[in-house]
Amino acid sequence: MENRLKREISIIGVPLDMGASQLGTRLGPEAIRIAGLIDRLEAMDYSVSDLGNININGGYRLEKSADNLNNLDIVVEANENLSIIVDAILKRNRLPLILGGDHSSVLGSVKGVLNNYENPGIIYFDAHADINTELTTPTGNIHGMPIASLMGMGDKRLSEVGEARGVLKPENIVYIGLRDLDPGEREIIRKLGIKAFSVQDIDRLGIEEVMNEAMKYISKDTDAIHISFDVDCLDPKVAPGTGVKVLGGLNFREAKIALELTSQLDNICSIEFVEVNPLLDDQNETAEVATALICA
Repeated sequence: MENRLKREISIIGVPLDMGASQLGTRLGPEAIRIAGLIDRLEAMDYSVSDLGNININGGYRLEKSADNLNNLDIVVEANENLSIIVDAILKRNRLPLILGGDHSSVLGSVKGVLNNYENPGIIYFDAHADINTELTTPTGNIHGMPIASLMGMGDKRLSEVGEARGVLKPENIVYIGLRDLDPGEREIIRKLGIKAFSVQDIDRLGIEEVMNEAMKYISKDTDAIHISFDVDCLDPKVAPGTGVKVLGGLNFREAKIALELTSQLDNICSIEFVEVNPLLDDQNETAEVATALICA
């Protein structure tokens, strides 16, 4: 993602899969590195510092929880650590590039952002809304809950991760590529009036029009923008190595155009790519797609 981004990037890996329904995304950060991310960024004249991976304590077996918050302690600790690192990177005036890991890591990423900005927004590329709480989730998997937690909803052990006491405002969220929502998520999005573009909207309007509308909307009052890209927003033919595949996603060209346009925003503060699962991939294809899109 070129154009107006800061030229100094700090990479941090989040080898976490305890928020998901299956193991494997912990290998995602290294798979993206192996796909040549750093060399490609440096060839584009970025100054890149790879900070390695955050430490994940435990978590070698997924366990169901009676309170619908599976593997809560591990996920909370990982996101506490991530929020501290993202905060520190931003205070050094560098761009955090977070490599997941499952999408529960957006909780720590945005909590770090909230330590530095009063009114940040998020552009959320995903097939899923990730806006369940423990009361609406059909699975108990925390990677389906972080947006609700960031808005202060649900269990306080998640919503109070990190030092930041601010919350992500519903009017500062834009979804791109939705196509698989739980009933409780549909109701939350409707009730809060969250801006959401489905794949049907992309088919009808075209990706350029969708992104122009999304960028105009998210730029109105925000002082920083976090880009969160779940590879399952892509069609499984493009990104087979991910855990919750849903047919009918974005093709590579649509995603590339979307990110090229997004990179023209003046106030992008941080970027994350998540849910690459090498155990489900074919010869690192999805990690290579993620790398190509990061460098779009």
